[in-house]
Amino acid sequence: MLTAGLRAAFDVEVTARDTAAALGSGDVEVLGTPRVVALVEEATVCTVAGQLPDGHTTVGTEVSIRHRRSSAPGTTLTVTARLIEVDGLRLTFDVAVHDDGFLVADGTVRRVIVDRASFPPATPRRG
Repeated sequence: MLTAGLRAAFDVEVTARDTAAALGSGDVEVLGTPRVVALVEEATVCTVAGQLPDGHTTVGTEVSIRHRRSSAPGTTLTVTARLIEVDGLRLTFDVAVHDDGFLVADGTVRRVIVDRASFPPATPRRG
């Protein structure tokens, strides 16, 4: 049973592959906003891992992120998510990214619980 208050957190180091230049979202060698979005979505998935009925998963439906501070490669980030609302199958999370106590990004992610069988099997990633 999912209830508001569930949390997840993990640390990750920014690499050259995470930069705006590498991701095509800019031309500077700092953490790119698309990577921030991927990290906070990963945190939301971790928050409900093991809490869903068998055969179910969640998919993202809305992301609202404020990327407030740059982070260079080598920086260790702490990524957090907290489930703040359960409305039937709809889930809302507060998310944040910190660098040594400084707020890098924050926002809200919404996901919905779905039957995994309603989606085709995942194909291996390229590269």
